[in-house]
Amino acid sequence: MSNSIWWGDFTFDLQEQKCWSIGQRAILLKRKATEWNTWNIESVAQEHDDITLSDGANFTVESTDVVGRFLEKSTSDTVKVFPLLADRTVIARPSSPLVILAGEKIQLFISTPIWFCAHTVPSGKCIVDLPFWRPSDSWFGSSTIDGQLCYAKYTSAKTQLEDLDLHSHKATTSIIVVNNHDQPFTINRINVPVNHLHLYSDEQNNLWTSRLTIEIKNDSSDVELIVDKSVSSELAPLTFISSPRVSLGHGKLIRRISNLLG
Repeated sequence: MSNSIWWGDFTFDLQEQKCWSIGQRAILLKRKATEWNTWNIESVAQEHDDITLSDGANFTVESTDVVGRFLEKSTSDTVKVFPLLADRTVIARPSSPLVILAGEKIQLFISTPIWFCAHTVPSGKCIVDLPFWRPSDSWFGSSTIDGQLCYAKYTSAKTQLEDLDLHSHKATTSIIVVNNHDQPFTINRINVPVNHLHLYSDEQNNLWTSRLTIEIKNDSSDVELIVDKSVSSELAPLTFISSPRVSLGHGKLIRRISNLLG
């Protein structure tokens, strides 16, 4: 699917308003002489829709409903808008358990929600950092002490690129799972560390993240998680969009199975 680009540098005249919407869900920005106003109009998710850019005339907003007022001595005329991945890891829950047979290496495609970010230009000051749809909170780990607060979402966990349902408010992560165990391994949930991943777009303006490789070793309670700065060769060429919220540096993690796969 080809999407229109909704990110980049946008120029605002004084008192001009722009709106990024998905159905009845909308994020609006308005420039004034000494402040930026933002609105966050939430609605029931319409995940089959894509992002539309307009002047927001179809949305009724009152000055008393402003979500944010960001003050400057004098506003510049440009805002940089860009997509970011979630600020926490995301627990992807396949619609049915995934059984990776012994000795197999498979590829999964997991989609996760995108955050809408806006920075002033040239100062780079953040005025918006919001998800188009905020996932539910969840805890992932072996206990209430050993684990982390995450987001959670259901996923179809496709295995074929041509089966993906791509939308402009989601990013897709390619996950290679290597089962070096001598027994099948069942996955009910995957903790996807999207806050450690780079974000890219393809020629159709679909969003993709760095590739992940998860290696399950025989008779080990740990798994090796490799974060690759590249993506699947099937997707090339790609354009870099944004860096990880949290840098890993070396790109490799050793995690307990209970904190990564469930």
